[in-house]
Amino acid sequence: MSDAKRTWLVRRSERLYGDRLGQLRHSELSWHIAWKWLPSLVAVGFIYGIIFELTGRPSSQRDAALFSDIPLFLTTSVLTGMVLWSLTLFWSFRRVLVFDRGLLYAYAQQHTARALFWPDIDAASLRVVEAPAGIGADSLLKTLDKRGKTSLGVSGRFAVVFHGVPTALAAGARDGAGTRDETGIPALDAGFFSFSTARLPDRLVTEIQKAMADSGLERPGPPGMKVLPPVQISSATRLDRT
Repeated sequence: MSDAKRTWLVRRSERLYGDRLGQLRHSELSWHIAWKWLPSLVAVGFIYGIIFELTGRPSSQRDAALFSDIPLFLTTSVLTGMVLWSLTLFWSFRRVLVFDRGLLYAYAQQHTARALFWPDIDAASLRVVEAPAGIGADSLLKTLDKRGKTSLGVSGRFAVVFHGVPTALAAGARDGAGTRDETGIPALDAGFFSFSTARLPDRLVTEIQKAMADSGLERPGPPGMKVLPPVQISSATRLDRT
């Protein structure tokens, strides 16, 4: 893997979970910057600026008139809106890591880290779906139970979908939090998982296929096929009926 994809969080995950998940094979990024929120949050910044102008100074005849410093008012209002918008960047990027023995996600904090070991994934359920341009594939994937699907990515026209059992890698997980597998790591309920991306996730699927095959499991897809062809969807699709 290139060093550009080895952020400090990725390197930390290699150190923390490498003994259970093996060697890191691939890192896939899903991102979607919320530009449409920028005008609204800048407007909120102006609202804060107006409120400050009206209530931020004690009334006195010696005080300058309201909005006497227009350049300062405009600057502080825009900067306030930009700061508010920058907070959306915290959930605009998500990354999954493919290891020898499984897939790791939500690893930014140790207590939120989750892993899917390859034996816990139904290889036959692995799919790549493609939505029409301008539509997020994940938004079209539905389950009867709203908690039956976990979105690992942010947004994108393509999505890798599979069914499996997530396994918590939290260091301090309590013994009563679900059942445990042979590794002693607490396991959660089964469900569907989707990872959205703006580009065709051929590298991600290839690495998952190779890792499963190297682990002694059946390689997903027809024999000899390197990448699963995308399944075209254009309307709401029930995963628990496919």
